[in-house]
Amino acid sequence: MQPQATAAVVIYGNGQVAELAMARLLADSPHRVVGFTVDGALIRQAVLHGLPVVPFEEAERHFPPEQVRMFVAVGPTQCNRIRAERFEQARRRGYGFVGYVSSRAQVAADVQIGENVSIGEGTIVHPFVRIGDDVHIGTASVISHHCLLGDHSFLAVGCLLAGNVKVGPRSFLGARATVRDHVAIGEASVIGTGVTVLRNTAPSSVLVAPEPVLLPVDSASVRL
Repeated sequence: MQPQATAAVVIYGNGQVAELAMARLLADSPHRVVGFTVDGALIRQAVLHGLPVVPFEEAERHFPPEQVRMFVAVGPTQCNRIRAERFEQARRRGYGFVGYVSSRAQVAADVQIGENVSIGEGTIVHPFVRIGDDVHIGTASVISHHCLLGDHSFLAVGCLLAGNVKVGPRSFLGARATVRDHVAIGEASVIGTGVTVLRNTAPSSVLVAPEPVLLPVDSASVRL
């Protein structure tokens, strides 16, 4: 994994994920955030955190691709479809991308990392891992050896992948999801919060954990 050269960056997005991306890039990367862009119909204000917000349809006029790189910061909306589409559109329009790897993450030197990838604080990525384009890995996740994370996948906070796991493109893994070794998650699957996956899933699968049980007692009567 090679260090990135300093770049001026425009962030696609104007929601909380985009705000988080801005804060991380400014505090923990060599890059300089110069503005935001989002679909014109989604613009709520012309300035966000002191930076201009411009229509994505006109992004090249305000932030030319030969001068500015992009970071697409959108959550897993519509099973990551929106983020994937905007990433591919920006690429076709000539934009290059920056990524974010927290200085507090532990990433093995041989890990292959695509474009527009975000790796959060406290995450551990073992050797022989391949991470595709436009992948989000949440804080305090563990990606074990020989895993493959497909393009546009999204792992929330605290996910655990054992060795040789394959996460299909556009899949979503909720907070604290766990996948055992040699398991393949089908493309565009949704793995809910706290789910443990023990076998392969078909494409577009949805797995959720059981609801917690509400006991008919008051908390004061519980012995802790």
